[in-house]
Formats: sequence, structure tokens, C-alpha cells
Amino acid sequence: MPLPQKALEQIGREPPKTPGWSRQLLMFSSTVFIFSLLIYFGLAFGYKSYLNTQVQQLQDQIQAFGQQIPLDQQAKIIQFYSQLANLKKLLDNHTISSRIFSWLSKNTQTNVYWTSFSLDSQGGQVSLSGTAKSVADVGQQLAIFQSLPELTSMETNGVSGSGNNWQFSVDLKFIGGYFSASTVNSSGK
Repeated sequence: MPLPQKALEQIGREPPKTPGWSRQLLMFSSTVFIFSLLIYFGLAFGYKSYLNTQVQQLQDQIQAFGQQIPLDQQAKIIQFYSQLANLKKLLDNHTISSRIFSWLSKNTQTNVYWTSFSLDSQGGQVSLSGTAKSVADVGQQLAIFQSLPELTSMETNGVSGSGNNWQFSVDLKFIGGYFSASTVNSSGK
């Protein structure tokens, strides 16, 4: 028996192609590659030449400005700038020994007064001799000194006396650069 016409047509035709993932991946990667090439060539030949032109214009402006100012004035300006830089360096390294007085008034116990004072601002050392009303006042003053973060060490040289007058002396060592102008300016004190 012969095959029906409809069946013959279906056999004679090729099966339809279904798009696969490999074809889509190839199309996507080709698009990204071409887009990347366009960006690269645009930057390499278009934007690079634009930037080079801008740099050349700025260099020409700098050279023209340099020609407007005579060389002797340029030398004077450089010398003045150098003097300013040296002055700033000197002021930043300058020690401010008056800072200790406000520090002492803030950190002295009410029943203590100082009888002698010695300051080595370069070494950051202060030697104090004081009088207190009681031994407890001396202890409180030493406790105040021990709790301060700006002191690296404290050494008590002795306590003597009786009744209402107790003499004591103490040597204080401050952190490095505590009295320098740059430390005072940065801390705002």
C-alpha cells in the first residue's frame, strides 16, 4: 500500500532547527568583543589625541606665563618661598614652655601649692617642689599625676614635714613633643 501524500511530505522535509545555547553564547561573546574593540580604538585614537592636545596647550600656557615674569623676579619668588618654608619649619619645631602653667593650674589639688619649679622643655621634664596641708593631699596630688596620659613617668623624691605643712618633690616626664608648637596646634589647646 502506498503511503499517503501527507506522510510523504513530512518525510521529504528536513526537521526544523531549534536554536541552541551555543549559538546564543557565540552571538553574545562576539557582540561584547566588537563593542570592546570599538571602545579601545575610540580611546586609543580619539580621546588620547584630545588629551595630548590639552596637555600641549597647558604646557604652552605655562611657558608663556614663565616668559612674562623675568628671571630675576622668579629667583626672588623662589627665595621668598624658601624663607617662608624655613620659617614654618622653625615655628613647628618651636617649644611652647608656657603651656606648663595652664597644665599645672588645671592638674593641681586645691590644698597644694608649688614652691619651686624647673622645666626642661626640650627633654620634656618638669621638677616640682610643693607644700600640702596633709599627707592625704600629697597622695591625692600624686594620684592626679599618675592618671594623666601625657605623662610617661613620675618619680617622687620624698615627703617630709608634720602638722599642716608637708613638703614633697616630684619629677615628671612628659610624652615626646608635648611642648612643641605643632603638638599644641594639632590638639587645639
